[in-house]
Amino acid sequence: MYINCLLLFGLFRFTITNLTSAPADQDRLTKSEQDWRSWAIGRLWEERAKFGHTPLIKYPVKGLPFLRLYIKNETATPTRSLKHRFAWALAMWSVVDGLVTQDSKTYESSSGNTAASEAYMYSAIGVPFYAVVSHDLEQAKINNIQGNHGQIIKTDNSLRGQLAKETAANTSGFYVNQHGNAEKAEEFTESGDYKYESGNVFHEALAQLRDDSSVTKKDVDYFVHGAGTGGTITSVGRYIDRYNLPTKVVMADTEFSVYYDYVLNNSFKNESGMKLWKEPGVPGVGYGFEVEPVIFGDTTSLVASIIDEVVKLPDIATAAGFREFNSRGLHGGPSSALNMLGALKIALKNKNSPKPISIVTLLNDPADFYLNNYFNDTWIEEMFKDRGGMKALNCWRWEIASTLDRGTDFLENGMQNCKPN
Repeated sequence: MYINCLLLFGLFRFTITNLTSAPADQDRLTKSEQDWRSWAIGRLWEERAKFGHTPLIKYPVKGLPFLRLYIKNETATPTRSLKHRFAWALAMWSVVDGLVTQDSKTYESSSGNTAASEAYMYSAIGVPFYAVVSHDLEQAKINNIQGNHGQIIKTDNSLRGQLAKETAANTSGFYVNQHGNAEKAEEFTESGDYKYESGNVFHEALAQLRDDSSVTKKDVDYFVHGAGTGGTITSVGRYIDRYNLPTKVVMADTEFSVYYDYVLNNSFKNESGMKLWKEPGVPGVGYGFEVEPVIFGDTTSLVASIIDEVVKLPDIATAAGFREFNSRGLHGGPSSALNMLGALKIALKNKNSPKPISIVTLLNDPADFYLNNYFNDTWIEEMFKDRGGMKALNCWRWEIASTLDRGTDFLENGMQNCKPN
């Protein structure tokens, strides 16, 4: 009996030891695959160290002297957007869980920035990457994807996700699915101030504020950001909730996106928002252009419960903000302008606060990605014709400048003064 127990214990211990190398719910990896995975994880940690901490900009607003506005400049990453750290997390998750191996092909549906960053990360570990993008994607973004060794597949904007999923299945590839799997990669965006610090952008901002002796108010009152996949704002919201921080999460949403109703009213989980969507939207932000509903873990990673407030802004105001902020030296794209307008609106809401209000937001991608559209008067006139075209844009721009310089309410005044004829 004693011998039998020893044999059983030895067998059980042997079984446990051999199974630990296989990720849960995945096929066991061969020795060659395990060796490659170890090497790939090491390469990804090298890439994490390479992009370090992006700069934290202090942005004074003359018209709102009580506002302490801090902007994380994500254009300083190697692929020039906030999606660089997100793609790192997705790549790390896919490799650690054995979903991507040395023989894999990877596919993604993207409006450009995530695809460029995923192309960079997967090429760093020798894995082919294919981006499924819309026919009218900006050439600068296509160049960025191809410059990071990604290959392009074009389709209608509403079919991007569907085609990426189907192509991956038909070629035995892996559909990364930034919209559905950001939530799974969340584990890899946690942080700590040590050698293997990962990538939570809000953690970085807090660390930078902590270490800056010129900053007297270390707590952040608001984090303001738009949602595309929902991955970034959800990772920040979870970080804030996990550590019980005194920071409210504000989602800035685009004019025809359904995320506003998804968060506030639990809507669009069983129906598409295509009937409400209107081009051009804001690149990389909002949801409604896809044929599929808002399905958590499939078409989105946005967790509604971590959002404290939602601000919905006119797309023409965002286009105007893009030009005004760029003229003042803040060289971000349209989604960065949306973030800024959201931050300004929240600041205006707190205008009578007896204490300074601190807000952190992000500069998502660079302005030069949009030379052929948002800087182009003819394009603005065409895309925003029903909303007043260039005349309305210039009106909104004046109202935004007035907020920056004199503290007026750009949204209230713009809705009144910048209506199309």
